Amino acid sequence: MKRLTTYLTLFSLLTINSCIGQEAKKPVKISDFKFESIFGMSFKEPKNTYCLLGSGFFRTPRSNNSDSLISDWIKRHPDAIVVSVSSFGPTEIKDPESKMVYCWIIDGQDTLNNYLIRNGCFPGGTMIRPKTWDEMEKWEKELYEDIDEKPEVKVYVDKKTYDNFLDQIKSAEIFARENKLGIW
Repeated sequence: MKRLTTYLTLFSLLTINSCIGQEAKKPVKISDFKFESIFGMSFKEPKNTYCLLGSGFFRTPRSNNSDSLISDWIKRHPDAIVVSVSSFGPTEIKDPESKMVYCWIIDGQDTLNNYLIRNGCFPGGTMIRPKTWDEMEKWEKELYEDIDEKPEVKVYVDKKTYDNFLDQIKSAEIFARENKLGIW
């Protein structure tokens, strides 16, 4: 039953084009990107920075082999696609058009994001996307009182697909913890 659930979840990820997010974005081939560690650059969108982690990426614990696992996975999956999950920005004051884009990299029934968590490279919580203004609790919004602009987070995948993905991430982290992999 668990295997069936996993396949159904992956199927929903693969049909991401039909998702009704705030703004659907078409997946892009991994060959249109250059990734170094968790960050990537799209040759078609050079102002944006893509990230394999949704939150906490500057302070998160990471395994010593995370960078090599990322580059090896990408080499083994040349037909993978990059799916934009959410974006926020600008990332540079000099360039208000630049965005940080949280992405999933998917090839068939495998995702790089899940692979990283399953191998203990990062805690599963790093796969949580940033919240939109409307999703924030009152206390979170109060953190922005002294700032002129509220954060602009755009979401590109629907809630059901995102929740299914998080269920996979939870299972992957449990596996990594039980097997004492990477950071565990």
